[in-house]
Amino acid sequence: MKISKMREDYDYFTGKVSEIVRQLNLAGVAIIWIFRVGKETGGVQYAASLKWVLGLFVLSLAFDLLQYIYQSVVWGSLNTHYYRLHKNEEKDIKVSGAWNYIALVFFWLKAVLTMVSYVLLFKFIYEQF
Repeated sequence: MKISKMREDYDYFTGKVSEIVRQLNLAGVAIIWIFRVGKETGGVQYAASLKWVLGLFVLSLAFDLLQYIYQSVVWGSLNTHYYRLHKNEEKDIKVSGAWNYIALVFFWLKAVLTMVSYVLLFKFIYEQF
């Protein structure tokens, strides 16, 4: 297997994970909406345990957004820097993998938070029966 193929597969699967995590988080928020326990003045009342789960879903979505904002800023800045330096879009350059570490932290945080959120949500649903 070529390294380029490995990288292509990695990009595909991490992109797919991000897409699925985003969909699961939005679905989780919708499920929690179904389990609201009544209305308070000026808002909707949820069971206390669901407030935490809802917060984790929203936090995971925030990490998803932060990952893409960070990557846009870093790769856009690097692209601009190297284009100005070389004035050639086809120039081969080497970029440190360290630029991707923060994006990986956001990636793994959003994935883990989504899994934890669903475990807590399933626990809540199980306790209702």
